[in-house]
Amino acid sequence: MSLDRLIDGLPGGLPPGRLVPGSAPGLWLSDEPVVAPGRLWARYQAQQEETGWLPVLMAWPCANGFGHRAAEIDAVDAEASLRESWGTYQEARSLLPPHPAIDEVWPDDAAALLAADPGPPFTAFPGLAAASPPHPGPSPDAVARAAVGQMLHYFTTRFIAHIALVRAERTADIPALAGWETEAPALELSALLRTWEDRFGARVIGFEGSSVFVSVASPPLASAHAGHVALEHVLTGASNLNDGTFPFPDYAEALRGERLWSFWWD
Repeated sequence: MSLDRLIDGLPGGLPPGRLVPGSAPGLWLSDEPVVAPGRLWARYQAQQEETGWLPVLMAWPCANGFGHRAAEIDAVDAEASLRESWGTYQEARSLLPPHPAIDEVWPDDAAALLAADPGPPFTAFPGLAAASPPHPGPSPDAVARAAVGQMLHYFTTRFIAHIALVRAERTADIPALAGWETEAPALELSALLRTWEDRFGARVIGFEGSSVFVSVASPPLASAHAGHVALEHVLTGASNLNDGTFPFPDYAEALRGERLWSFWWD
C-alpha cells in the first residue's frame, strides 16, 4: 500500500507525529508524549475496526515499523514453539546447583533463587492450557480500556506515554508487525498471543522498552489452570519469569483472576 493511501486511512485528530516511511504493514508514532494517553488510546480503539489502525501505548518509541508480515505469524505453530522452549528450559534447570557448569548458564544470585524454586509441576510438556470459559461482565475490549488505566496508574512516575498506531487485524500481531525493538522473540510471541486472544480474551495494550503489557478478559481462576497458564508464560523466556525472583507456585497463584499480564526481556 502506498504511503499516501496509508496516511489517508489514519484516524483524524492525531497529535503531531509521523508515519514511519516504508514500514510494513504500517506504523504511526506520536512525536512527543501525549496528554491523557488513556483517553486517546480509547478513542482510537473505538475506531480501529473502521480504520484498521490499532492503538498501543509506548513509554518511549520502541518500534521501527520494519517487523514481520502477518503471513509469517500464520506459519508459526505456537504449541510447537513452546514445546521446544520446554526442552531448553528443562535442560537449563538441570544445570542448577550443585552442577559444576552453573556459571555458564545462571548468574550466582539467580541460580541460588532458582535452585530453591520447585518449578512447574509437570514432568513432560503438557501442551497448551485449556481456554477459560468466558467470564460474565465486560468484553475483552472493555477490559483492555480498564487495563490501560491500571497500567498508566501503576507507572505514573515513569510511563509518560507516546501513542502509536499499527496497521493490523488483531492486537496479538502488534509485537511482530511493529518491529518492536527488544530481545523478545516477537514472531513466536505474537503467535502465542493469538492463542491467548482466543483462549483468554487477551489484548496487547502497551510497551515500556523491552516490556509488553497485555490485558486479559478471562484469566484462569482455578489453581491447576493457573499453573498450566503460568508454564506458558515461563516458556516465553521472559526475563522477569526466569530470574528466580518469583517462585513458580507463587507466580501461578498470582495469575488467578489477574487481568493485566506483563513480561520483559533483557
